Amino acid sequence: MDTEAAAARDLRREFVETSSSFSWNDYIMVVLMESGHVSQASIQSLESGNLWAGSPDFKLSFKEIKAIQEAFNDDSPLRLQGLFAGGRPFTVTRVSGLRLLVGRDAKSGAGAIVYMCRRCLLTAVYEEGNHPGTCYNLVTQLGDYLINSGF
Repeated sequence: MDTEAAAARDLRREFVETSSSFSWNDYIMVVLMESGHVSQASIQSLESGNLWAGSPDFKLSFKEIKAIQEAFNDDSPLRLQGLFAGGRPFTVTRVSGLRLLVGRDAKSGAGAIVYMCRRCLLTAVYEEGNHPGTCYNLVTQLGDYLINSGF
């Protein structure tokens, strides 16, 4: 990761941690979308599937959310059928513990990072040309922050 991306990431993290008036939409727009490494993102309730915040025209269906939740117990269905995020298919490339799924679209070079918090699901999609590692780092840092904040 280059120093400019690292500096931007650190600035966003500091802004999130020190802002008392941060809205759900700010998490999506300021932390993820303005990084330039995320093309679409959402935060949705695990229980109801309700959208707490999201980039325009991006939302996971309740069926997609439930399939992701179930994959943390048994990832074989998602590995066979694919990870769907906002209707887009991705091949599951990694399942990390009980919190993180990574998917990739070999045709387009796009990818999806999904972080399951206690009460919500954080999903980010990046397109070809974006650095997957930077998207991954942004999602995991925001996800860790949300968990530490009780979400």
